[in-house]
Amino acid sequence: MKYTLSLIVENRHGVLAKVSQVITGRGYNIQSLSVGPSEHTDTSRMIIVFDCDERIVEQVIKQMNKLVDVIKISLISCDEKVERELLLIRIMRKKENDEAITRTIKIFRGKIVDMTPKSFVVEVTGNVRKIDAFIENIRPYGIQELMRTGPLALPRG
Repeated sequence: MKYTLSLIVENRHGVLAKVSQVITGRGYNIQSLSVGPSEHTDTSRMIIVFDCDERIVEQVIKQMNKLVDVIKISLISCDEKVERELLLIRIMRKKENDEAITRTIKIFRGKIVDMTPKSFVVEVTGNVRKIDAFIENIRPYGIQELMRTGPLALPRG
């Protein structure tokens, strides 16, 4: 099962490596890892998504709580979270496809953020299913490059 952990950590050198080692050291792959400043200038928020069983996630949380630089750790429930992901994608541009591409972008509430005679760069935000669906719908037009943030999440309320 996929688990989403939210951590508040000290904003110090080496914290990311220590935290990720707790998961990867147990042989599990981190599917997504996002780190950025939190509401306090001296701390950062990490959102980590990985796949394991319930027993393992409990062990991971216990191990992370032992790390000095981890201030708070929360398991974010699938049902009780607000989750968004950002996609930047460069799409091949051909005059005969321009209208279909822009229509697809509009349907998914994306935004063209750069355009050249050879390509569009598009920004799309939403949940993971929306991002996956956009990629599959745009794939026939030719994807040149793609970058996703992975999910960012906060508990509801």
